[in-house]
Amino acid sequence: MLPPPPQDVVHGWMSTPNIRGTRDILSSSLSTIWLCTWTCLYLNIPPLRSRRGHRALLYKFCWQLFAIFFPEVLVATAAEQWLSARQSVTAFSRLGHSEWTIRHGFFADMGGILIAPLDCEPFPVDSQQLAYLVQNKHMDMPDITVDGITSVDKANGLARFVTLLQMGWFCVSCIARGAGGLGFSTLEVTTLAFILCTLHTFFFWYYKPLDPEIQKALSVNAEIKHLCQRPGIDPDLPESYTITPLDFVKPPPDPKSLITPFWFGLAVVSGQDRTATHANRPAQTLPNSRVLPQDGVSMALTIYMVAFQLLYYGLHIGFGWIAAFPSSIEWYLWTVSNCADFGLILLYILAIPLGTHFAPFLGRLLFDMEATGIIQVASALPQWAKLVIHGPFIVVYIMGRVVVLVESLVSLRALPRVVYEDISWSNSLPHL
Repeated sequence: MLPPPPQDVVHGWMSTPNIRGTRDILSSSLSTIWLCTWTCLYLNIPPLRSRRGHRALLYKFCWQLFAIFFPEVLVATAAEQWLSARQSVTAFSRLGHSEWTIRHGFFADMGGILIAPLDCEPFPVDSQQLAYLVQNKHMDMPDITVDGITSVDKANGLARFVTLLQMGWFCVSCIARGAGGLGFSTLEVTTLAFILCTLHTFFFWYYKPLDPEIQKALSVNAEIKHLCQRPGIDPDLPESYTITPLDFVKPPPDPKSLITPFWFGLAVVSGQDRTATHANRPAQTLPNSRVLPQDGVSMALTIYMVAFQLLYYGLHIGFGWIAAFPSSIEWYLWTVSNCADFGLILLYILAIPLGTHFAPFLGRLLFDMEATGIIQVASALPQWAKLVIHGPFIVVYIMGRVVVLVESLVSLRALPRVVYEDISWSNSLPHL
């Protein structure tokens, strides 16, 4: 008696099934986000207690969290730091020091150069303050070579190459999915936005040293009063400076800056504006949020950063129409959150020039002072008024980012089957 014929027979060649699981989406997206937000961080020299061991890792991890919540702010900060370093090259070239490079400018602006007056403990000077000291014959041009800066630079070309390789492969995969009519998850859209930001920070911080621990100390054969001999400056008064006695050299915040209002509002909400006045002075490092290009922010850079914001939020909103959401309510939350954050940025962009125009009038009206910028007027407000003005902006902005990040993960709980279909590379790539 013959055996029964086999059931469910597949005739011919059987290909490997092209599917991917939730773990595959999570691993590829989260690993890319981690690489993007870790390798892009070229921070100013941290306080001495945060330069070694677990404190150094904790310090950088906190900034990685900042990069996750505010990647577009990190790009704008890097852009203005790049502009400041470039302007320093022009400033020293006018003084006859053509050996000063953009790498020197970054090293000085990140707190890599300390000066030690006769009657004051050493404190850092940025490139503009150093140019002021050299121009006014308070000190000679320091002998700092590019090789000397490179020797303290811990930049790892392999780490950057691996990150670029991962970002490139992720983008190619997303392009192939779009060409093949396959779906996207919101986590993949968020990852594409991080890739966009990381490419910009890589460009702007290309010449900035990574994690230098040693600061170059320079002796100055003069007292601090001699260095600050300017009308209206009294270095004996504790209120005369916030970071170092040479704060008066820095220009006021440029009204075209997109990040100055954000950093000011974040300091108000977090209470750092109050603790800064009671901190030990002079400071031994320069904060990452302190970006004041000596010639101001160029209009070209401002337009470029506005275009970047359009691209960044346009990517979220545009891909939101084709990404997979478990429900229409979650799509509305995603879209409204991104539109709200972009709307707040546009509101600040419009409010800054208007505030700058009315700053002199508001300064005389409210505080009987001659104000040159809206930040100067805002700094003179009582604490409750600062919180009323800046608190809602920061809180709504953070809430919008939290919704986007949380939705990127929770949306994986229910996705269309097409999202789990993998790319058929054998049909997409030429082969023998």
